[in-house]
Amino acid sequence: MKIIDDPARLERLCNQYHLPEIFQRFDRYRQYVHLVTFDKNEIIYQKESQRTYLIFFLKGKVRVCADLSNGKSLLVCFYTDFQLLGDLEFFSVDTSDTTVQAMAPCTCISMHVARIRNELLSDPVFLRYMANSLAHKLAVAAHNSSINQLYPLENKLASYIIQIQFHGIFAENLTHLAELLGTSYRHLLRTLRELVDEGILERTDAGYRILDRSRLEDLASDLYLSL
Repeated sequence: MKIIDDPARLERLCNQYHLPEIFQRFDRYRQYVHLVTFDKNEIIYQKESQRTYLIFFLKGKVRVCADLSNGKSLLVCFYTDFQLLGDLEFFSVDTSDTTVQAMAPCTCISMHVARIRNELLSDPVFLRYMANSLAHKLAVAAHNSSINQLYPLENKLASYIIQIQFHGIFAENLTHLAELLGTSYRHLLRTLRELVDEGILERTDAGYRILDRSRLEDLASDLYLSL
């Protein structure tokens, strides 16, 4: 995480994304707010890491994975639009069983909440916003969970590729991806080969290039929803 010392830009982004409207008295918390960036593949939150700050995600792409007790991970959702990170942990625990990772360069606003937690818990405007945020995330997580459990790998993989591709190229650690999609490494490779044989993907040194996005979207059917 890199802190960007640019007060004018921070003020402009706070207003652009209506942060003052999320709090009853935003001016009381202004000193705890900072503009930050994350590089591609950088971990924003990690399993069991202390979360003493909230992150307002502004732009980029973020992947959220649930870390299971058997050491494996499962895809939960993506963030591509304005969203609050760390809200569940703010209410319940200081650590979490999820890992949040930047899948592209991300711009965010960080709020250090250690000293103002009790004030925020008494802020009705903020609490109403948090309740709406959590309800929306629950609905998206339920939708994506049904995809993980009920759809064939070909459909899940197509959906994932559409979400994660960058300029038409899909490049991912396939061992980890097999975990996220709940399949075996061998089955994943076989499915990728089938997509290549069908002319939907092309294997290159940089990864897999999308040749036929329309057919890939048809396979994706119900996409993994983004937040």
